[in-house]
Amino acid sequence: MSVSKETNTYRQQLRVCIMETALKKFTQYGIRAVKMDDIASELSISKRTLYEIFKDKEEVLYESINIYNKRRWQYMAEYVSHGKHNVIDIIMEFYRMKINEVRSVNPVFYTDIVKYPTLVQLIKDNKERARVEYLTFMQRGVREGFLRPDVNYEMIPHMMDAMGLYIVNSKLLDNYTFEELFSNYFLVSLRGLCTEAGLKVIEETVI
Repeated sequence: MSVSKETNTYRQQLRVCIMETALKKFTQYGIRAVKMDDIASELSISKRTLYEIFKDKEEVLYESINIYNKRRWQYMAEYVSHGKHNVIDIIMEFYRMKINEVRSVNPVFYTDIVKYPTLVQLIKDNKERARVEYLTFMQRGVREGFLRPDVNYEMIPHMMDAMGLYIVNSKLLDNYTFEELFSNYFLVSLRGLCTEAGLKVIEETVI
């Protein structure tokens, strides 16, 4: 029983290490450039051991991104739960988190990810989940007086998605960093949604 428990614990720890190592390499070099051999070599394990835990690279990719997203959701949920932050504070914290993320990601990662069906579906599912919470959140911002009441907030996520697709399809990442692109379209859009009170909070926020 003890040996079995220790083996299971080791496998669970190894599974987490594989996901963390793989995601780091995927974001650093791009998904297609990283082979299962590279991940196994990085962790000093055999490829056989790697394949005993994950059936292929797409599963490693899916699980590593899924756990990363869950950690982001948890962090933001904890930030929101403190109760002392207004809507603009929360939006700007999300912005800072996203900027810190994209600074360490090779743009090729974003163009590679759309080539994996399970990842495309995961992204779609996460967006659907986020949209439900997003509308409630934006309505809160209107009530707090930081966001304009004359905006159709149901349209905004669709417009953001369209901008993201345009960035990828037009290969703007060849000429600009993801940080530049995200910063410009996010902050410009946010300012357009804000009341004078909301704009004041943004201007007072140290980014």
